[in-house]
Amino acid sequence: MRSRKILDKKYTQPILDWLLAPNNLDMYLTIKPYHSGKSRVRALSNIDLHPKNLVEANFPFKEYFHLRDMILQLYDLPLDTPIDDNYGFMIGVMEEGHITHNHKDPNINTLGPDVSKRYDVINPYIITDKLHCRFNVLIQSSKEGGNPIIDGNEIDIEENEPWMVQAGLYYHGSSMVGGDRLRILCSFGHYIPLETAEERGWSVL
Repeated sequence: MRSRKILDKKYTQPILDWLLAPNNLDMYLTIKPYHSGKSRVRALSNIDLHPKNLVEANFPFKEYFHLRDMILQLYDLPLDTPIDDNYGFMIGVMEEGHITHNHKDPNINTLGPDVSKRYDVINPYIITDKLHCRFNVLIQSSKEGGNPIIDGNEIDIEENEPWMVQAGLYYHGSSMVGGDRLRILCSFGHYIPLETAEERGWSVL
């Protein structure tokens, strides 16, 4: 669900500048998720937990969280909306040839960093009392492709235009990145109470 609002670059540029500073991508984006395609993808998850190495590296937490706040406000959600326990807030950087595979995200904590909060369930995608939604924004678009694909529909997203995907409900991914410009995504995961999701029509296939 696209917002059709373009955020001013002044809100995203500090994050982009930090990411593109010499060696930062290789040093701090150390997660290499399984995605389709032959190109490299780098990611950093659970930024909401203020990882020590990011604190020491002067990551722009203030700007990053302000970006999240603005996006939640676009969707008329409170700033204390519960955060996804699995990946939390993320950044992903994709190179030419990358395709995000079609997938869903769990609606319950099954692999979060806090083992004491994990649940052992057969099907983590069942919607019970909450729906996992991700609020995304491309702070740098690739030259070609890299569009979100939600429930089989490709959406032509603009740079700095937030969108929301009901990640625990719909299969979603992205089209192939083309060109030599990195696709850089900020993704904020939240649990939306089922009552709210139902009121807004977010929990219906």
